Amino acid sequence: MNEIQMVTFKMPSALKIRLDQAAKHNAVPTDQLISYLLTVQLDCLETLSSPEPSFSQKSLPELKTKVRLILDKVPGRDVPDWDLME
Repeated sequence: MNEIQMVTFKMPSALKIRLDQAAKHNAVPTDQLISYLLTVQLDCLETLSSPEPSFSQKSLPELKTKVRLILDKVPGRDVPDWDLME
């Protein structure tokens, strides 16, 4: 586990109240909830900002061709009336 660092930052009081309420509802300390929420959001940002290495080494036309080959294997079916686009 990483070394624990103490960080102090400012936030709107309404946000602090919401965090306190959410922490209480989930029976965890507020600082633990904040750490969890920041970790989840940072993981999402990092995932979105760094594509898979295999993707970054391929051109868009090459990727489109591979997707088309996969989609061509999907059997064709009539679209139900309720699912038709207008």
